[in-house]
Amino acid sequence: MDQLTFKFPFAKKYFEQDFFVSSNNFSAFKLIESWPTWPGKWLNIFGSSGSGKTRLAKILEKKIDKIKLVDAKNVNDEIIQELNNLDCLIIDNFNNNIEEKLLYSILNQSKQLENYVLINSISPLKNINLNLDDLKSRINSFLYIGIELPTDNLLKVIISKTLSDKQISINPKITDFIINNVERSYEKMFKFLKEVDELSLSTGKSININLIKKVLNQ
Repeated sequence: MDQLTFKFPFAKKYFEQDFFVSSNNFSAFKLIESWPTWPGKWLNIFGSSGSGKTRLAKILEKKIDKIKLVDAKNVNDEIIQELNNLDCLIIDNFNNNIEEKLLYSILNQSKQLENYVLINSISPLKNINLNLDDLKSRINSFLYIGIELPTDNLLKVIISKTLSDKQISINPKITDFIINNVERSYEKMFKFLKEVDELSLSTGKSININLIKKVLNQ
């Protein structure tokens, strides 16, 4: 199926269950919130590492009683039998790391039982090179929702919340400096903030431009 999009209707951004909703992730959030009235039973949310896919999966998990959330690396044959007692299966961190015949069997059983299936991945499932034709056919039945790279506003929230969780506040000018000098990536930003915090703790110095520059030059 084609990728779904929803118009972001809010002038301001807002939090939902500790998930910051912005224009870059609204389509994914909207569909999760609209369960069970999805246009189809199977959904693939894709986006870079740290973009909030797992957080969305946990929001969905709270909405459904008979649901299982499992990391792709832990998927095994037992899942097929478990589907009989589930309304929804969530597979997180999929990176073509499930044996193709097993994934096909899971999807085939899900289709027969009319289960909902959410698979989170970095790349869209339809772009993954598969050998099993039957599996390719099943993959084509998914709805696709992408989470885009973070906006400046979202990065400001990520920086503020990550540091405030550690009881750290910084000057807005430092926030702008970070945004302008760190790669626009969820993963890179979280890694950078972790390194800043660690250097601040190890040196006993507050977070300022000089400390930020030192981490950037590492």
